[in-house]
This record gives sequence, structure tokens and C-alpha cells, in this order.
Amino acid sequence: MQRGADSLCFAGTNVFILMPLFQSTAAHPPQILAKDRDRVITYTLSTAAAKRLRETGVRHGRTVPGRVLAALIRTGDAHSPRTADAAGQQVIFEDDSATHLPRCELTGASTDLHLIVYGEGQGIVAKLVATEPRFLLQKVTTLSVPLAALTVAVLATLENIGKLPVGSPAAKTLRAWLRQDLEASWNKLAAQRSEPQQSLELGPAPDELPLASLGP
Repeated sequence: MQRGADSLCFAGTNVFILMPLFQSTAAHPPQILAKDRDRVITYTLSTAAAKRLRETGVRHGRTVPGRVLAALIRTGDAHSPRTADAAGQQVIFEDDSATHLPRCELTGASTDLHLIVYGEGQGIVAKLVATEPRFLLQKVTTLSVPLAALTVAVLATLENIGKLPVGSPAAKTLRAWLRQDLEASWNKLAAQRSEPQQSLELGPAPDELPLASLGP
């Protein structure tokens, strides 16, 4: 076993790492692998997010703090979560990203969350839910807003116009998460990357996309 500053590497096909993993090669567009319960999830990264990670010193095969991934999800720069392909599933995560993300109130998942409102009359309910519950409740849902579109101001507006029940537990959870200073995690990451780090060999180094190719 080899222990790096941010990863644990084991011989064989399985690799255990402590944080989400950044991938960026010519064969694979910039993405982050993370864990949602027992599933390995791939998040697609925006060009701006990939460039910022590279400028902060994160290269292909390096880990990313869960708070940084949470910040990217909050701004919509880490999006389109999907189950990782067979190659990605060979990486078994013990990452910390889920501790920095809200969870579905019905399943505990942290992927593809929406704030929904459903029911009628005195039975109107607001919940933060993932894909499966959202599908089951779609016929009675009157509002569905993806996590990346929510801000403290948006929540207040939805309550003021009567679209969202005032003082719901879901809104309370979201306000607490939206008020977290996730931006500070970028400064911590930059400081960490100024020190020597051990990377995971996930692909030939010459295949890594050059920083200039990520655009302005």
C-alpha cells in the first residue's frame, strides 16, 4: 500500500481514495468522479471549472476536496451526474463529498437534487428529493427547481409569492447549505497544491489536455 498526501493506493484493480477525483484527457472531457452512497458518479465540468482546477494545480488523476465539488455543484459548474462507466467503477471511493452536500429527504442520495412542492390545500409539502422520488411524485408536483438554480434570494421569492410553504424543513436545510463559505475551500486547495502531491496513474501523462486547450 502507498499513502500519498490525499490518497491511498492499493495493488490490484481497486483503488481507495479519500476525496473526489479529477479526470481530464483528450479521450475524456473534464469530469469529477465522486460517490453517492454505493454508486460512483461522474460529474461533467464546465470549461471554467476545469480551467480553474488546472490553474489551482489540480491535474488529471489528482483528488479534489469534497467542499470544492460542492461549490462547483452549487454554481452549476459540475453538472449532469450519471453512474460512472465500467472503468470508473473500478475506483472504489471513500470520499467526503456527500458530507458537504444536501441529501434527498426520502432516499438519502446527494445526486441530482431538486426542491419540489407537491400536494394541495392543507397538504402542501416541500421536500428536497433526488431522481426516483421526483419521478414518483411528478403527477402531484406543482414546483420543481434544480439545486444549482437555487439561491437564498430565490427561496425567499418563492415563499413570498406562495409557491413554497414558509418555514419548511427543506428550505431551512437549503438556506444553511447556501450560506456556507465554500469558496474558502479553493484557497485551501491552492495552498495544498503548492506542496508536492502524489497522483493516481489513471492514464498516460502525454494524453492530458494542456491548460490552453480549455479556452479563455
